[in-house]
Amino acid sequence: MLTLADREEISRGLVELLEYKDIAVRIGRDPSVVSREVARHGGRDAYWAVSAEAAAAVDRSRPKVMAGDRSARTPTRVWSLLPLGWSPASIAGRLAYDHRVGDPCRVSHEAIHQWVYAQPVATLRRELVTLRTGRTRRTGPRPTPAPRIREPRYLDERPDDVEGRAVRGHWE
Repeated sequence: MLTLADREEISRGLVELLEYKDIAVRIGRDPSVVSREVARHGGRDAYWAVSAEAAAAVDRSRPKVMAGDRSARTPTRVWSLLPLGWSPASIAGRLAYDHRVGDPCRVSHEAIHQWVYAQPVATLRRELVTLRTGRTRRTGPRPTPAPRIREPRYLDERPDDVEGRAVRGHWE
């Protein structure tokens, strides 16, 4: 994690128009850390250490709000489509189609899966929600099992003439 002092040094380096690798040497970090930090908090032109520190503190805070709970419209939309047999991937695609980029209603299929499985099983059963597994159901009777060997002979019970390989057929 970067400290406020690290972020101040990054800010000074950006004002001096230094490259990321030079700033990284100053703070003793990898250049990719500096690059991601600057990109995450406004870019070269808009990076400000104090606001970056505040944003990082918010990002670190726990517990996180689940993606499905960030908007009041998302749960009603998801719960209306799940009982109709829509998969989480289909719902995520529909939400992406209906809402613009950056709208909290746009969530990934993984977020929908996590959100649905966070619900108690009784709620899922009451709402008649069953997620598709992609597996086809078996139809018809099950096949009869293979016949079992009635009196198995184990390797320890072999006759003595097998050891010498003198008899034809015992070479295996």
